[in-house]
Amino acid sequence: MARQQFLYLLVRPVRLDNQCICMYRRVEVTKVKLKSLPCYCATLRQAARVATVLYESVLADSGLYATQYTLLQVLARVSDLTTTELADAIGIDQSTATRNLALVKKRGLIVDTRGSDRRERRWALTPAGERTVRKLNPAWEAAQQAFESRIGRAEAAALKEACHSAASKLVAS
Repeated sequence: MARQQFLYLLVRPVRLDNQCICMYRRVEVTKVKLKSLPCYCATLRQAARVATVLYESVLADSGLYATQYTLLQVLARVSDLTTTELADAIGIDQSTATRNLALVKKRGLIVDTRGSDRRERRWALTPAGERTVRKLNPAWEAAQQAFESRIGRAEAAALKEACHSAASKLVAS
């Protein structure tokens, strides 16, 4: 089942004491004319939403979201991670990781085992999860190529590096 491609478009920015609060509405991606936004946060989120639409379009038939496939990709590279380690590696909070892991586990793509104490969970791909990663990887790589061709290879690499560097610096401060 193909997922409709939507983007959340800025309706009205509101400034409160140097903070930008943005109101969004859901619109179909084909009808979007993006506006320059007033702050770094909104602009990064805008770019992330547009990129997510591109990547999720190649995952549509799998029923997975980009966030869920990212979990599978990480576990394919490094198995037996705790929920906290996985959340930290991706840069999401633990409750979001827990929700996404539960959804992927429900599909039979990952399995959890008890860690060093009864609250800790360690995660690994199931054989079905390994097959899913192998099956979806060519489509994911095609999305990578589409991203590079639209932005430019050098610009895409610079953007990736700049975003990683910014995230690392913001986490460290």
